Amino acid sequence: MRKDRYFRATFMDAANMDSQITIEFKAPFPIDGKLDYAKIARLKFNHLINLEHIKIRDIEPVEV
Repeated sequence: MRKDRYFRATFMDAANMDSQITIEFKAPFPIDGKLDYAKIARLKFNHLINLEHIKIRDIEPVEV
């Protein structure tokens, strides 16, 4: 029997491995090898941004 379960995905900046955001999302469980769980996580991340649950706290220039 398949049910949805919460999963956790951690997104990181490829240029700065210390910069991370972790979200939780629902997806089918047990894990189905035919599903792209990374894609499901990205869609949920974008959805959270569009709903403004994830917001920009501040913007500042980077010194080079």
